[in-house]
This record gives sequence, C-alpha cells and structure tokens, in this order.
Amino acid sequence: MRYEGGQPLPEKRLHPLSWVFQLVGSLGAVIPIGVAVALGAERGGLFWVVVPLLLLGPLGALWHQCVYRYDFADDGLVIRDGLIFRNLRQIDYRRIENIDTQRNLLHRLLGVADVKVETSSGGGAEATIRVLSLDDARTLSDTVFARRDALKGATSTDDHDAGEPAEGTTLLTLPPGELVMLGLIDNRNLLWVGAVLGAFMQVVNVETLQRLLGPVLRDAGVAWLDQLGLAVAVLLALATLVAVLAVGKILSVVAALVKYYGYRLDEQGSDLRVRHGLFTRVSVTLRVPRIQVVHQLATPLHRLFRRVALQVDQAGGGGDPEAGQSGGARPLAPICTPAQAEALIARALPGMTGHQPEWQSLSSRTRHRLARLWLWCWTALTLPPGLWWLGVHGLWLPLAGVPLALIHGHLYAKYTRWALTPDLLLFHRGWLWRRLAVVPRNRIQAIRLTRSPFDRRYRMSELEVDTAGGGLGKRRVRLPYLDRRVAARLGSALYH
Repeated sequence: MRYEGGQPLPEKRLHPLSWVFQLVGSLGAVIPIGVAVALGAERGGLFWVVVPLLLLGPLGALWHQCVYRYDFADDGLVIRDGLIFRNLRQIDYRRIENIDTQRNLLHRLLGVADVKVETSSGGGAEATIRVLSLDDARTLSDTVFARRDALKGATSTDDHDAGEPAEGTTLLTLPPGELVMLGLIDNRNLLWVGAVLGAFMQVVNVETLQRLLGPVLRDAGVAWLDQLGLAVAVLLALATLVAVLAVGKILSVVAALVKYYGYRLDEQGSDLRVRHGLFTRVSVTLRVPRIQVVHQLATPLHRLFRRVALQVDQAGGGGDPEAGQSGGARPLAPICTPAQAEALIARALPGMTGHQPEWQSLSSRTRHRLARLWLWCWTALTLPPGLWWLGVHGLWLPLAGVPLALIHGHLYAKYTRWALTPDLLLFHRGWLWRRLAVVPRNRIQAIRLTRSPFDRRYRMSELEVDTAGGGLGKRRVRLPYLDRRVAARLGSALYH
C-alpha cells in the first residue's frame, strides 16, 4: 500500500461486477421516486424525466466501484469510500472480531460474496465490502486475522477463511427432516397470514361467503347445509381457522428449508463457524472468547417434538434482524435435541460446565403473589364486560379465574429456579415457554438489585445481571421474586 503525505492510499479494488450488486441494492430507493415523478409529469416531458432517473442508478453504482478501495496497513484495515465526500477509515486489526460473508443466488452464480467486518464495538457491521471474489475474500480474512494475531502476540495458526471456510470438527448438521420440524414449531408466519386474512374479511364477510357458496352447495346436492344459518357461519369460521393454520405452517416449513438449508456448525480453533442458506448462503463466525450468555428456549411445540433452540449473546456483533434478534444475539442451533444442546453449551463455554448445578427455588411467597396478580388482572378484564352483557350475573366471571391463577402461580414457582456453580450462573424461567440462561461468572459486567413497592411488600428483590452482550434491556438476565436476603447473598457472591 502506498502513502502520500503520510496518508495511506488503499489500492485494492472491488470485483469488476461490484456495480451490478450496488445497482440492485439502490433500486429499492430509485424505483419509487421514478414512479412518483413519472405519474406527476406531463405526458410530453415524461421521457426527459424518466430517462435521467433510470441512468442515475447505473452511473452511481459505477462511480462507487471506481472510488471504493481497501488495503492492509501495518496496524489496520484501510477503507476509502464516498461518492462526493471521500471518507478514509482505518479499522484496527486488534478490534476486528468477525469477518462474515453473505451470498445470495446471484452471488453464487458469479462466484462472489459480500464481506462484513465486525468489531468489538457492536452495533452492526463496521464495514460492508460489496463485492469481492471468493479468493479475495479469503485473502482478506487470512491477512486480517494473521496480522491481528501478530499484534496480539498470539501463536495460534488457525485458518480464518471468509470465502469457503476450511473444514473443522462438525458439531451439528440439520437434515431436511429437522428443518421441516423447525418450520412446524415456528409460528411467526401465522401473524402475516392472519393479517392478510383480516384484511380479506374486511372486504368479504361471512354473509358474502354464504351468498357465494350457496349456489355451489345446492349444485353439489347439499343444499340443506346452506339452510343451517348460524351453523354454516360457525363451520366457515372453523374452516377458515384451519386453513390459516395450515397455510401458516406450510409457509413456515418453506421458510425454514430456504433459510437454514445445509445448516452446519463447525468448530475451528477458538471459533464456531455457522453456514446455511439455499438462495442466500450465510457464513457467520462466533468467537468463543466473546460469548457472554447462552440462551436455551423450549416452547410447548419444542417440547412436543422433544427439541430446543439455542442462541448466544456476543460482545459486539449486530445480531440477526431476520430472526427477530437484536444487540449481540446470534443463533447457535435453531433446533436440536436436549442432549445436543448440552454438548453445544459445553463447546460454547469450554471448561465451565463440569460442575453439577444445585438448583434453588424462588421465594416461598412467589405462588401467593403471582396468583393474586393474575386474579386481579383477570377481574379487571372480565368484570366490566360481564356486567355490561350479563348484569348482576357477571359478578361470577372473576371467580372462574381463581383456578387459573392458582395453577399459574404454582407452575411458575415450580419451574422457575436458579443455580450458582464456581464458573456459571444458571437461571431457568417459565413453565409454558421455558427459557434457560447460562452466564459465565467471569463475563458479568454489572449487578443490580432492585425492589419495587410490591417487592418490598412481599420481602423480595430482583437481581439483574448485565454482560457485554446484553446492552439492550431485553437481553439482560433478570432473576425476579428472590427472597431479599437470598438476593443480597447471591449478588455479593457474583460481585466477588
């Protein structure tokens, strides 16, 4: 790399077809503007309005490819970009944690990849290089990690690939059968199907469906069904519900097969490498020394299929927005058996899982507190509509919530517990959606004890544990409903 006036001048260029991917990425912003301008333009001047807009994207993409440069300085990766205002960035090798690649179908056809450089600062990728050939991506990864290890005085010779990583010890693979099971467990697509159905029913209601289906039923010889009135409406509602569930599950299975096709988790030195994707091939590096918390989730459907899901919180990293994650959250195993999960946790937190945990329960007053809370909520939700529709008889509705409140309080207190080993803090929470958080004690950044007015009434405290991977409140580990003396002792043990 050359220097001019003491300033580095990066010389390495992007792939010759980089402008194609830059153009595709900018179409989402250019097309709506072009359509809006074209609709508002006069017919005679339409040509002179649309043509410049159509040329704007390719010219901008070609200009970006011409000015974008990267290179390797003695102590950092240097990147120059900017169409009008030129920016020169230098990323210290010692701050670089991950170099990940992403390849959709077009990338794979042309033999290129998007390269994302992530640092310990978090908040997403520090730099995205779009696009490099696989050889250049591999060279970038090898050079960066070799110089980082040299600056840190490391003696490791692990191969850090970005294009097609070298083979390591395979910890987990997901065959199509497991992906189908994952799709059946996942319920996120039901929200989209339900929204579409709701919009459809605003246009076509049950009465309209009856008018449309009446002639069909008569022609089929079951005209008597059309005369049942309310029964037909109920039957249509149930059939619609079943159809929504079926379509939602089919979409979930297809999405799981496309997103996690060829899922493979390898262990390479101190890294865990994840690769998956049918059309968009994703390669992610999980640095084991930067794993802060391991989360295990078991929903009712997970338990039905005897499966669990694993995620890790990393210091730095941008999470996986497509999976609904934020901060430093990354999927370790979207689906696996409990035995596989135990083995993967041991790999993610090496040397920390050898001690058998002694589980401790919450405060003895937890059942009573949660039962009262649920009963008050049930009363607030059911009493006003009950009095409105049933009059005095609506006073009996809150009593129906007493068994539910007692059952919830008992099961939550039964299945929610914590344990402390010489190396780990473990917290198991919930009885319907069961979550397990495994926190290494040497990666705890802060400990906080809080007491709300209700906590003081029941002589309880809540202990909150923060790590470098839990900057957002929802990613922190919270232990509620602890006896205040137990919480004080636990906080003191974690602090020391």
